[in-house]
Amino acid sequence: MFPKRHKRALELARRVAFRSTYCRQRHGAVLLKGGTVRNVSTNSINYCSFAGRFRPHDMCGHATQHAEVGAVLGLDRSVTEGSIVYVVRINKSGDLLLSKPCPMCECILRHCGVKKVIYSVSDKEIGEHRI
Repeated sequence: MFPKRHKRALELARRVAFRSTYCRQRHGAVLLKGGTVRNVSTNSINYCSFAGRFRPHDMCGHATQHAEVGAVLGLDRSVTEGSIVYVVRINKSGDLLLSKPCPMCECILRHCGVKKVIYSVSDKEIGEHRI
């Protein structure tokens, strides 16, 4: 299925994604540095109620924090620099779906010094992106 070196982190990200408060799109992220888990995060709905005031009415109306951003949020750059972020998206039955980071998340991860993102494509495939 997945390379052995990625399997543990991807499985942890999958378990974390089940805790997401945004049931339409459940994402989980794991930050690893030197083979050690440094942080985990999910995407969260209504992370910032202030931002919700500025969304047009035809949008979903919810401000969300993306899982990969939550994984680096509040950490010192010495922790995030040179790290790898694993991010997955799951459906209701726990199957993996495409979870490639958006341009905003890529920019934030680059700014934090993350060197690589490994993301789910399907239950049998992963993608890898150098930041």
